[in-house]
Amino acid sequence: MKHTILSGSSRKNSTSLQVSRAIERVLGELGESEIEVVDFEDYDIPFFNEELDVQNLSPFQTRLANAMRSADSIIFITPEYNWFPSAEIVHLVHRMAGSVFKDLWDNKVFSFVGVSTGRGGRMPTVQLGYVVDKIINVFSFDSVTNPKSFEVQFAGQVLDEEGNSLGSPEFDKGLKAFTNYHIRLSKRWVAGHKA
Repeated sequence: MKHTILSGSSRKNSTSLQVSRAIERVLGELGESEIEVVDFEDYDIPFFNEELDVQNLSPFQTRLANAMRSADSIIFITPEYNWFPSAEIVHLVHRMAGSVFKDLWDNKVFSFVGVSTGRGGRMPTVQLGYVVDKIINVFSFDSVTNPKSFEVQFAGQVLDEEGNSLGSPEFDKGLKAFTNYHIRLSKRWVAGHKA
């Protein structure tokens, strides 16, 4: 089973990337071996006043599309900016949830993680869950969203730059519980569709 983690901030060495690395690490500790983290540092999806050349995608766009296409599960990691997901994640949905890229959203399990340097993280996961549910509904996809989201609060105090735990028992327990549930849900969904 392949897990793709979308690290939804274009800032260099962002807290979203730290959280992505932490989830990658825990997935590995729990026996998962096919994991790809897509770092958004090279994010270059054009805004609506420019065209997205689907016949000539940039290296970042190609990697993103291939990682989503080949995944059984996709974990969106988004910083919380004023109670919203990152502009990069929102724009990805705007540009890549239409008919040209609809295969990126079919036969997948989607999970959501909100990242905050303070108390926050919940609102972007709720909003992303709602939007991805809408995509699944409109296109009648065989996909599902994870009802359990994960809020990373005070991100700089619980993880180092490489995504290693700084020893918060509460955070470590929550991270492992979320990741375990994500794996169980994904395995059940994938097994049900291969039966």
